Amino acid sequence: MKTKKITTIALIALGAMTSSCKKQEPEPVVCNNCTEPTECSFCPGEEISLDANGMVNEVYAHQVSFFHEDGQEVQPIAPIERTPSGFYDFHEGMSIEFNTAELPIACTANKITFVHARFANNTNDHPNLVNVKFPTTPLIVCPADSLTQYLAPYGYQAQHFYLPGYVNMSNSQGFAGVIDSLIITGPDFQTVTVGANLFESELRSICIAHQ
Repeated sequence: MKTKKITTIALIALGAMTSSCKKQEPEPVVCNNCTEPTECSFCPGEEISLDANGMVNEVYAHQVSFFHEDGQEVQPIAPIERTPSGFYDFHEGMSIEFNTAELPIACTANKITFVHARFANNTNDHPNLVNVKFPTTPLIVCPADSLTQYLAPYGYQAQHFYLPGYVNMSNSQGFAGVIDSLIITGPDFQTVTVGANLFESELRSICIAHQ
């Protein structure tokens, strides 16, 4: 897999992220497997179609580059496996951009939830790294448990729950691991990007809704 240095990107400073990272105590997952859509929510799951190259390709969603804290870009690549409500991979990251105006929901979206599941002893650098971007924010690249701090100045609220959980490797196989469950609400959801470091990890249970 090819990566390249980028010269300009709105990344949060690594030093600031490292010094401010605080792990929350484990709490129950709020949206682990969001699978029942209502008229004001939509959870893509298995409904996301893949194109001939195995890439996410929908009117409302497509893959975009994933970025690491040092500015390295992981260009879109086909995930190795589909899971019951997401994707498993052993590459270095996967991000999906959603256009909420194209989603089959009747309400204006202001909430997104997703789960990042992985090996408890994952040896990849920054195994809990996520990417998040909203219309009024820069691309935020940070550990999952730091999102609250970096989204707050832009009017977004993030809740993070970390605890043991199950990691799906496919529709039929998996293993015990740990999960970061994230809930984000805010003012502007016209376009939303969420991504995770997918080195032996799963990105799943993405749900967009009106709260």
